[in-house]
Amino acid sequence: MALDAGFVAGVLEGIEGTLDEVIERLDNSELKASLDALQTTVTALRVSIEPPTRGPEGNEESEEPVTLETA
Repeated sequence: MALDAGFVAGVLEGIEGTLDEVIERLDNSELKASLDALQTTVTALRVSIEPPTRGPEGNEESEEPVTLETA
């Protein structure tokens, strides 16, 4: 099944925000560091698939679908 890259990027952005809220409320520094690393990974993934919003001429670029592998 292929999902729109913009949709996947939006979901990942939501996960980033959730992780940020959890990290702010933690007292355990070891867990905080682990979740911070996870948030960095999620951010890098989102940025790598996020479709460009506008092309050089102001036209919206075409979005490529993201293919999910199912087992």
